Amino acid sequence: MEVMQRSITTMPASGLTPRVGLEAFFRHKRLFFWVASTTLLLTVLVTLVTRKQYLSEMKFIVQNTRGNVLITPEKTASTSVVNDVTESQVNSEVELLHSHDVLDPVADPEWSATPEAQKTAAAQVARHDKLLTAFEKRFGTEVVRRTNVINVTVLARTPEEAHGELERLSAAYLAEHRRLQRPLGASKFFASETERMRKDWDEASQKLVNFQTQHQIFSLSARETELENQIGEHEQALLAADANIHELNARMVASSKRLNELPMRQTTVERVLPNQESVEHLNTLLVELQNKRTALVTNYKPSERTVQELDQEIATTKAALSDAATITSHEKTTDVDPAWQQLHKDFVQTEISHRQAGVHRSSVVAELASLKQTLANLQGLTVEFNNLEAHAKQLKENYELYAQKRDQTQIEDSMDEQKIMNVGVAEQPTLSYVAVKPKPVMNLALGSVTSLFLGFCAVYFAEMGRNTIATPRELDTLSRYPVLATVPLVSSWTNQLPARRPAPHPALPQPLEEARV
Repeated sequence: MEVMQRSITTMPASGLTPRVGLEAFFRHKRLFFWVASTTLLLTVLVTLVTRKQYLSEMKFIVQNTRGNVLITPEKTASTSVVNDVTESQVNSEVELLHSHDVLDPVADPEWSATPEAQKTAAAQVARHDKLLTAFEKRFGTEVVRRTNVINVTVLARTPEEAHGELERLSAAYLAEHRRLQRPLGASKFFASETERMRKDWDEASQKLVNFQTQHQIFSLSARETELENQIGEHEQALLAADANIHELNARMVASSKRLNELPMRQTTVERVLPNQESVEHLNTLLVELQNKRTALVTNYKPSERTVQELDQEIATTKAALSDAATITSHEKTTDVDPAWQQLHKDFVQTEISHRQAGVHRSSVVAELASLKQTLANLQGLTVEFNNLEAHAKQLKENYELYAQKRDQTQIEDSMDEQKIMNVGVAEQPTLSYVAVKPKPVMNLALGSVTSLFLGFCAVYFAEMGRNTIATPRELDTLSRYPVLATVPLVSSWTNQLPARRPAPHPALPQPLEEARV
């Protein structure tokens, strides 16, 4: 009995044959039908209770057709190298799609309206978190294998809702991508900075022009070079003037010495002539005096005083006439010596040239001093002029730099408005009126298969947990004695159950199921 009891309690499952399985199925058919029908009923109920959900799908493509612009103080170098899209770039875009900056305004459109007020209210935060969690369950992304395409799906209660959520997601994602690709406000910043640089450049240029007009300087280096050239020319002119004056002095000394040695005039004609004119005049006077005496003698006596005076005049005239007859005139004609005249002319011309050379030298000295003073003043203005010019040049370079960046950012804004980015919409959100959940036929098929599987599993575990002998064959196998006869279990078709017999003693083997009364 102990051996039989130990064999019953540790009875291994007999070989699995169709007959054994069929016998087990019929033994536990109620359990099978209860499990299968319950599973199938639950499947039908869940299918009927589950709300319809509609799927909207769109695709994004990641590409490198547009390079990222670096906002730097230096001039932006243009690059035209297009690299292949890497896996990390695609994964980064997927993470960006799942970021709160993208999903928050899609899951809760009111959240982005007044974030400051909503962040201070705990109820608003809880509501937003609930909506966000629910949306994340309905939202899915998948990278298409061996491509740079991201497939995005959203489930919603209506096709229009799913389509609208994907449109908001696309707008939020592209806006976030633009924000990360290029800082916000770059165009406005560079436009304002360009205008400020232009005003500063105009002011610095006006100061430089005023300085140049005041000091008559248009190019400091050119003006210095010009003054240095003029100073060099005047110094050479001064040396030439000194040499000329020295030469003229030597010529004047030689000419003066020679003039002192040569007589100014020379005799050309020399004649001795009698004093004919005086003789003739005296003869005429003598004749007149004699005629006058003759006239007086006729009226007066020779002793009269008038006649005597006239006689005295006649005697004097005769004496003078005799003297004049003996006196001769010496006529001598002289003329300027040609050699002296030429020498004097050269001397005078040399003296004039000397005076002109002196005046010219004084003018050259004055101009040279003026040029040196101008150069000194100009060199004194060099620092100020260089500072003004360098400041204007620096502002001009800054203006050109900011103008280039302003134009570049405006081009970037235009490209953003035209949605020319490294991420593009490869497929617009779809609008499908066919519900993807629930699927009655598929659910019924899966529920049927599941119910059968669970029913058979229940039968299997019930059979594995059985500790009774159900068939004569099992008794024959366990007892190793042939079974002579079996008593079938007879029950009525009424609702009365067979009388429950008392529990068997643990040490005794369980009776056959067919003999149970």
